[in-house]
Amino acid sequence: MTDRVTVSWNGREYEAVRKGRHESGEQGAVWQVQQAGAVVTSFPAERADTAAEVEEKVRGWLEGNRSRPELDIGRQ
Repeated sequence: MTDRVTVSWNGREYEAVRKGRHESGEQGAVWQVQQAGAVVTSFPAERADTAAEVEEKVRGWLEGNRSRPELDIGRQ
């Protein structure tokens, strides 16, 4: 089981870190996406998530939110 995934996108590095429920992927766990230590977004974590699947989800979110002002990223 993966607990941390690094994603490079548009010259920046993002960290997806599994959080909650003992970071084990149990119900209620989430992937918390961070950039320079600030939380950007989060999404539910599944026990069977692979690094490639998490990277794909993070990239999809980043692409879908490309038009948001940079200062707004991290506000939820």
